[in-house]
Amino acid sequence: MLPRATRYLVHPVLSDVIGRLNPGYLERIDRVDIVGYGRAWRGTAGGDRAVTTRTLCVLTGDVQGFGGLMRAGVDAGVRQALEDALRKWARETIAAELGAGDTVSVVHDDPVVLAQVARHLMDEVYRAPGQPRLRIALHYGEVQTRRHAIDGTHAIAGGEALLCAARVEPHVEPGRIWVTEEFRAQLAERPSLWHTTPVMGPDGAAEINVKKDGGTEPDLWVRLHRLEF
Repeated sequence: MLPRATRYLVHPVLSDVIGRLNPGYLERIDRVDIVGYGRAWRGTAGGDRAVTTRTLCVLTGDVQGFGGLMRAGVDAGVRQALEDALRKWARETIAAELGAGDTVSVVHDDPVVLAQVARHLMDEVYRAPGQPRLRIALHYGEVQTRRHAIDGTHAIAGGEALLCAARVEPHVEPGRIWVTEEFRAQLAERPSLWHTTPVMGPDGAAEINVKKDGGTEPDLWVRLHRLEF
């Protein structure tokens, strides 16, 4: 039995074991506050440069029903497909990261490029064993990045936009790409064949509250659109 606490830090290996026994656990992992994966521990001195804050486009996604794929023993192939697709299609973006096996985060300054990355990730992961479907959310807002001193690459350090996208993503229909009004406005300024359709909330409301169920954070009302090519 663990002592009572509002947060726990769990090693990825142990996290996978818990997920096999309790699939609901995988749905409650914090998608933003992750230690590791290139993200510096707060207060740690090192060779990396200071955090930079700017407005960028953000992609967050995860694999729907990943716990079931783990029980079926096909999760390794799904992870590999996601890793390969990210390496192939997000190499020109500002920063791209894999989370706890089934999650992905990408930031870039061009909404058209990020929309294309989202579609390629969706298509290639679906070809993996079990035909897994991603849920992807795109947003535009404040992002914090940190440049690695060794190779000059960027790591995602946090920011409001990442938090908002992470709140939207669980509401996205599997196999779909949803974008916020802020991202849609950025996309509309660039020539592309992408188009959006409004996503209505309960009772036909124009905004949806993406506050995490059972959480203590304030309401977060957003206008959402389905992105299609």
